[in-house]
Amino acid sequence: MSTFYLLPPRPLIGERFAGFLQTFFPGLDWDVAGRARLADLLGATARNHPDVYVVYRDDLPPGEPPARALADGFGAEAGDEVVEVRPGALPGEVTARRWRLGVASRG
Repeated sequence: MSTFYLLPPRPLIGERFAGFLQTFFPGLDWDVAGRARLADLLGATARNHPDVYVVYRDDLPPGEPPARALADGFGAEAGDEVVEVRPGALPGEVTARRWRLGVASRG
C-alpha cells in the first residue's frame, strides 16, 4: 500500500516555509519562485520514503473529487492511504485528515 500526501498549493506551503526560514535567515527575502522551489524541495524529500507520493492541491483538476483525481491522475489504488493536509482557520494552522481509497472511489 502507498501513502499519498495531498498538500495545499505550492504558494501556500512556500509562504509558510519562507516565514519559518526567516528565523534562520533574518532579512532574507524569498520571492515567489523561491517559495515554489521550497515547496517542491519539501515534496522531493518526502518522496525519498518508500511508497510515498506527494501531490499538491494545485496539481489536481479543478472541481474533481480528490479520490478520483488521485486515482486517475496519480495512480492511487484502492486501499492506498491519503493524508489530506489543509490550511486551518488560524494563520499558520493546518489540519490533516487520513483516509483510504475505496473500490468505489474511482467511479
